[in-house]
Amino acid sequence: MMNKVLPFVILAIGLALVPQFLESNGSLDVNEPVASASKVSSQNSSRAALQKQQQTKNSAHYTSGKRQVSIKADARGHYIASFKANGRPIKGLIDTGATYIAMNETTARQVGLRVSASDFKHTATTANGKTSAAFAKLDRLKIGSIEVSDIDVFVLKNRSLSETLIGMSFISKLSSFKVENSKLILTQ
Repeated sequence: MMNKVLPFVILAIGLALVPQFLESNGSLDVNEPVASASKVSSQNSSRAALQKQQQTKNSAHYTSGKRQVSIKADARGHYIASFKANGRPIKGLIDTGATYIAMNETTARQVGLRVSASDFKHTATTANGKTSAAFAKLDRLKIGSIEVSDIDVFVLKNRSLSETLIGMSFISKLSSFKVENSKLILTQ
């Protein structure tokens, strides 16, 4: 009978000494309660999943703490993208040669900008020639993860401008922009 009980006694003494060994080894934190094997396995798989998520995030632009958006050039070499102006969707052509954002009256109304006939007291030069323009302020303009606020805009008559131009009044508020491999990369 003693031969049958002795292995269990040795096993029990060994298991009792494991926590002391781990504690002295620095592998066990004495303040943490000991969990069951299934709970530890579940916690380890949850930790592994969380670490994998963090590695994926860190391999993106989050490593630098900056937000980036990459826009592929279209067939004409233009950079056209979807934006949210004051929370409303618009298409915009990024134009580094334009000083300001320029949009027509219809788009301005759609994004909540109100201009009256008396506001058209400025002159703007476009590809179609000179036209009158009204100065306005856009609360915010967002593209992807990049969001800029308090941006100068010129509103032009509908006949003068068919698409929204995203000029330097937006781009200059970013930390950088560059063209690489036919892509425009905006960084905030």
